[in-house]
Amino acid sequence: MVLIGNYLPDQQFSMQRFAQLLQLGLSAQGVDVELILPPVVFGKLCSKNNGVSKYLGYVDKFLLFPFLLRSRIRSISSPCIVHICDHSNAPYTKWLTDQPHLVTCHDLLAIRSALGEFPENRTQWMGRQLQAMILRGLKRARSITSVSSATRDDVTRIVGRHPSCQYVIPNALNASFIHEANQALTTVSTEERAVEGRYVMHIGSGSWYKNRAAVLRIFSKLSNSIPDLKLVVIGPEYTDKALVENGCETLASKLFYLKDIDDDALQNIYKHAELLLFPSLIEGFGWPILEAQACGCSVLTLDRAPMNELNASPSLMIDADDSPQWEDRATLACSEAINSPAPIKDEQQLQLKAFALKFSLERIIPQYLELYEAQLNTDS
Repeated sequence: MVLIGNYLPDQQFSMQRFAQLLQLGLSAQGVDVELILPPVVFGKLCSKNNGVSKYLGYVDKFLLFPFLLRSRIRSISSPCIVHICDHSNAPYTKWLTDQPHLVTCHDLLAIRSALGEFPENRTQWMGRQLQAMILRGLKRARSITSVSSATRDDVTRIVGRHPSCQYVIPNALNASFIHEANQALTTVSTEERAVEGRYVMHIGSGSWYKNRAAVLRIFSKLSNSIPDLKLVVIGPEYTDKALVENGCETLASKLFYLKDIDDDALQNIYKHAELLLFPSLIEGFGWPILEAQACGCSVLTLDRAPMNELNASPSLMIDADDSPQWEDRATLACSEAINSPAPIKDEQQLQLKAFALKFSLERIIPQYLELYEAQLNTDS
C-alpha cells in the first residue's frame, strides 16, 4: 500500500495530517503501508516563499516526483494500491494508468473558482492552468472518494457521474480529540485556561468563504448583551479596515489572537469556549466543527452541507439568506446557548462528545479497506 502525501514546503498542514492519520490507522490494521512525498530538491534552491520558490516546487512535484513514484511502484512485487491522499495531487494519475489507485477529494473550491463559479474569488491565469491540470487528473482517476456528500456532489457535477466517483468516506479526528471525546465532563482550574473570562472563538484562515466578517458582526451583537464576552481568534488578525467596515472598531480590546498552538492547547481553548463561531459559506468538510464538539463545545454553523452534517446542535444551524436578518437569528441562537442553565449545558456537552466519537479512525479505516479491496478485485 502506497500513500502519496503533499510537498512539505507547500505547508498544507491539514492535508499532511490527513495522510499521517491514514497511515497510522492502516498500520494499526496490519496493513503494510508506506507514505511517500515529493522530494524537496529544486525547492531548496530558494528559501523565500515567492514566485521563484513556487515554480521550483513545480519542478519537484510534477517533473521529478513522477519518475521517483514509478520507480518505487515497480520495486514492489506484491499487489499494490496507490492512494493519492489529496486531490490537488491528482495529476499523478497520469503515471498510474496501469496501477490500481484512488484519490481522496477534500473539496473542489479551487477548481470551481478557476471555472468562474465564485466571482468574489477570481483565479489568475497560472492558477487556472494548474486547476485544469488537477481536473484532468481527477477525470483520469480510477476511483474517487469524497470526504462529504457536498464534495461528492461537486465531483459528480464537474468530474463525472461514474459509480467509481461516488464514494463518500468522512475524515477522522486524531487520537487526542477522540480521547477528549471519551472523557467525562470535568472542571478545569482557572490556571489552565489560555484566556481568562468568558469568550466565544473562531478558527480558520483568511479565505473568503470563511465568512470572517459575519463572525465580527455576530460577536458585536453578542457583546451588546454580554459586555464581558471576548472573541478568541485562531488565525489571521482582523485589519483595522475590517473592524471599521463592520462597525467593530470599539471592540478591538476584546479580540484575542492565538497562533501556532498544538492540539493540547487547542483542546483547552475549545473546552473553555462558550461557542465556536464557524459560519463558513462553504466547506469541503469542516474539521473544527468536530474538534470543538469532541471537547464539548457547541458550534454555530450555517444550515448547509457539509456543515449541517457535522453539527449535532440543530438550534445552532442557521438558515442564511441574503438579508442581514440571518445574523440576528444567529446572535439569538448563540445567546440562548450561552445562557442555558448548567444542567442543560452539561447534557448537551455529553451529546456533542458522543457525536464526535462517530468519526474515529477505528470507524473510518474499515471503509477505506473495503474500497481498497474492491479496487484490487476489479484490477485482477
